[in-house]
Amino acid sequence: MTATLISEAVVLRLVTTGEADRVVTLYTRARGKVAAVAHGAVKSRRRFGAALAPYVLGEATLREKGGRELLVLERFDARRDFSGRLSDPVRMGHAAYGTELVRELTPAHQEDPALLDLLVELYEVVVECEPRAETLRAFELRLLDALGLRPVLDRCLGCGVSSQAVLDEPGTVLDPDRGGLVCGRCGTLGDGVRPLPAWARARLVELEDLALREAAALERSPSEITVACREVLHATLRTHLRSPLKSLDFLSKLK
Repeated sequence: MTATLISEAVVLRLVTTGEADRVVTLYTRARGKVAAVAHGAVKSRRRFGAALAPYVLGEATLREKGGRELLVLERFDARRDFSGRLSDPVRMGHAAYGTELVRELTPAHQEDPALLDLLVELYEVVVECEPRAETLRAFELRLLDALGLRPVLDRCLGCGVSSQAVLDEPGTVLDPDRGGLVCGRCGTLGDGVRPLPAWARARLVELEDLALREAAALERSPSEITVACREVLHATLRTHLRSPLKSLDFLSKLK
């Protein structure tokens, strides 16, 4: 049985196969992450043109056949193209990082329109605002939250204490394997565990529910807070990723 699906979508990855075909990973509003083959995409400008590219929000026409996981992409028509405003390597790196996170962390065929909106929101902020670490931290927290993986920051996962005075004492850490904060009385440093000083925890709590544009407008953090926030969130992300992100390696080389 063949069915047609038309949905707003963003391209997460393109892989050329054979002489003219491409296997495309899309994040769609109607079906979440899907993989599809675009027959003749390398040569067909009528059905795809230049629209079939990363950082483009478009309308995908997909064909399902016989319950197969790999769909057929019949058309992709651009609605908003952010790629032309990502010539700056830092902006490009930030957009690539968000795209790769969504691709690697989201399950296939699980509908979540808010995740598509979050990725498009990142593209908008990256092209319109100065690239900021705070934008990426807010994106990471909201993505982890949408996936049910956001680290617990308001209580100790060892003893359950939620007293701010206790949580802000020296020795508090973020333990990714436990899923969040562990106070100095319960936690010790080990593989993947990162110190979480009071001022870094306060910044993460502030960023948890901000729109990305609001995060980009915050007063810039001192470097030690920026580093601590990045380290604890990257440690959390690594526990859910199968392999290192190429975009993260690219961003580290820009510093």
